[in-house]
Amino acid sequence: MEKVIYRGKIDGDFEGFDEEALFKMMNGTYWLQTRYKYWYHYAYSPEIAIIRENGRFYLHIVGNSVEVAPIDVVESRIKGAFTGCQGDSVYELVNGQVWQQSRYKYKYKYAYRPKVAIYRAGGGYKMQAAGITIPVRRIS
Repeated sequence: MEKVIYRGKIDGDFEGFDEEALFKMMNGTYWLQTRYKYWYHYAYSPEIAIIRENGRFYLHIVGNSVEVAPIDVVESRIKGAFTGCQGDSVYELVNGQVWQQSRYKYKYKYAYRPKVAIYRAGGGYKMQAAGITIPVRRIS
């Protein structure tokens, strides 16, 4: 039996489905894509529905859907300038937490005090900041 869990909008940009995509809803909840599916579609704050069917959750948008799960997220901001990830980058947040890149990845992107979302996925933690997803571990 199908049940609508949430009907509303995604908070901000939606760029489709990809591996472990993170979706923030206007009601403040976060949902993580749990099955791989790639589909590119850009929309700003699109209307969506989260449906529970046979014990699983699905995000439905524009005639397409993907399996998702609710997830807890730490929201904060980078303290000062953010320059992407250089392999062992350390990120100090305005909430006092300090996180370090846990796997090598290089991507330059400059942003001043960008919002961050940190969540558990794939056996570790990931941080999204300024459009980049970085594997991290907390160091304080």
